[in-house]
Amino acid sequence: MDPLTGLAPRPTSPVVVVKIDNAGTARQYHRGLGRAAVVYQELVESGETRFAAVFSSASAGEVGPVRSVRESDIELLRQYGKVPVGFSGGNTGVKNSFSKAVRAGQLLDASYDAVPQDYRLGERRTDARNFFTSPATLAQSRPGESAKDVGLRFGLLTPGTGLPATVGRAVFSQYVTVTFTYVPATQAWSVAQNKRLMPDVAPANVIVQEVPIKMSQYVDVLGNRTPYTVTTGRGVATVFRDGRAIKGKWRRLTVGTGTRFVDLLDRDIPLRPGPTWVLLLPKGQPVTSG
Repeated sequence: MDPLTGLAPRPTSPVVVVKIDNAGTARQYHRGLGRAAVVYQELVESGETRFAAVFSSASAGEVGPVRSVRESDIELLRQYGKVPVGFSGGNTGVKNSFSKAVRAGQLLDASYDAVPQDYRLGERRTDARNFFTSPATLAQSRPGESAKDVGLRFGLLTPGTGLPATVGRAVFSQYVTVTFTYVPATQAWSVAQNKRLMPDVAPANVIVQEVPIKMSQYVDVLGNRTPYTVTTGRGVATVFRDGRAIKGKWRRLTVGTGTRFVDLLDRDIPLRPGPTWVLLLPKGQPVTSG
């Protein structure tokens, strides 16, 4: 069984992570997010968000647009082990911190700077260059570890658990609101970014993980301070599956361990087998369901 999706058979190819743009100008170019086992959505500068897409099988299809790594990604992705991370560009200091993690044997550098031949330059945008890659190509260039236990638990949901919830809404900032709607026919969730539906994206589970945000020492090209998403410690979480919302908690005590999602009695909340989206929502921001 794949420990990242709860589906059989267990993948034999290495895990690959790709950073993907979520600016408003990038959404029409999104590719490959629906094939990821786990997708994290995280806050970046100016109230915008970005994705870290985790692939547990070496998909040959393109993913992108690929964008830069953030300092907090190093902490977030350590739970997956020594895996390749695909990204394009970034603050010099952040890239130095990432390189330090690579030299320490914690992650693998599968960036455009490291393996430019594995990236394709796509459509030109007014605000950025669109780069695309494929997990299969990056896995071949930078083979890393296969999927391992990162704390996710899969299984049947006890009848009556949680509350009915066919729609959920998480507000990252005044600029980004994520809405997810349960689709009974597929037993999965559609996901919309600022009311724009994401094609081919249908996670079986959506987890709203409320996290502290601190300011990184780094800034973007415009001089905006980069938010640092803290993914170790404890906090509040809500798991959405099967048209229900289960209130609970998240717990990750060290960077080397996975993240557990438990109910209010500290029992693991079982996820529905399939892909999972994790919204790393800044603590204090609104999350609603109904």
